[in-house]
Amino acid sequence: MKVLVCGAGIAGLTLAHCLERRGHTVLIVDRARCLRGDGYMIDFYGSGFDAMERLGLLPELAEIHEPVERLIVLDARGRLRASVAYTAIRQRLFRNRHFNFMRGRLERLLQHKLTTSTIQFDTTVESYQEDDSGVCVRLTDGTTQIVDLLVGADGVHSRLRRLVFGARDYVTPLGYEAAAFVIESPSPLLDISRALVMVTAPHHQVALYPTGDGRLAALFLHDVNKRRPDSSDGSLCDALRRRYHDLQWLVPEVLERCERSPTAYFDTVGQVDLPHWSRGRAVLLGDACQCLSPLAGQGASMAVAGAYVLAELLNGDRGVIPALSVYEETFKPVIKRQQAAARRMARWLVPTSESRLWLRNALTRPSAWPTVAAVMRRRMAADSVFHGGSDGQAIGL
Repeated sequence: MKVLVCGAGIAGLTLAHCLERRGHTVLIVDRARCLRGDGYMIDFYGSGFDAMERLGLLPELAEIHEPVERLIVLDARGRLRASVAYTAIRQRLFRNRHFNFMRGRLERLLQHKLTTSTIQFDTTVESYQEDDSGVCVRLTDGTTQIVDLLVGADGVHSRLRRLVFGARDYVTPLGYEAAAFVIESPSPLLDISRALVMVTAPHHQVALYPTGDGRLAALFLHDVNKRRPDSSDGSLCDALRRRYHDLQWLVPEVLERCERSPTAYFDTVGQVDLPHWSRGRAVLLGDACQCLSPLAGQGASMAVAGAYVLAELLNGDRGVIPALSVYEETFKPVIKRQQAAARRMARWLVPTSESRLWLRNALTRPSAWPTVAAVMRRRMAADSVFHGGSDGQAIGL
């Protein structure tokens, strides 16, 4: 089978790896000129962890893992509000089946695992036509590909989704915005060792963490219901300074280095909700159809799991179109549960009042206790779908 994948992100690269292991031919196209930068630190656990274990890639994940020693929560003035050993969180909440790494490092790992697949950058899908024999795909470089399957793994703002389902925007904003960048040469003032430090106030927070190679990553998260940052005049960094002016500990120092980051990321936090994931021999994968939002903590994990499930179903004897139907019937209910969990976590991550913030901070330390961790795991839908998930219904692959 010949497959064209639009998008060289985690979902597309995972699918290519899974398919080429079974002898399929895969061409990946991506409108970017190369793989994207490191992005931000992700927690990798649950279904994606299990899928990677089945693919034999856990040793490689362990190599890019960046250990975090403590989770430290500070208020706007830098006063300690909570501190807990991250090893306890990994053990109780994730049963030690958990890694921390920069998003871009996972993409590079997956790229390096490809042996027969081809990646063509600075190219995307211009149009496509389908008949009984396959899909004729015209690319933006003027060439044409005849394939058995067209996959849109090109993210939350998917171009292929518009080609398949029309111009309607299927992204539902959740009322938050996120920004991230990496500081290449942090000053001694920004030395936080191996801690994940959260500087918090009602409606907004900043997470800071070392990347393991001498750099510092920052993730800004705020709700837009009370006060939306105005970036119409000035840069993104200027807008962040206005929005986070009340957070004093380290945050002004971090924002002074924002302009020097070539890979700053900013987007509205939203979820994708589609009535269907496929049409004919064209199918969506990853954030293009199942975006959970950065608030969920499982976007990369579920991208890997979804790619693994789709590849396994395509390797059966159903045929392409029936396999796509089973993929949606099997995995879409999982994503619905994960999206609901992400919406719950949003209220936990970004409290809207001092009292809610106090409660969140007060429960941070008990989150590593066995009973509380079990409750948190269910609310996060953290259990793998290959072992029953949060509702006891396992995907049998």
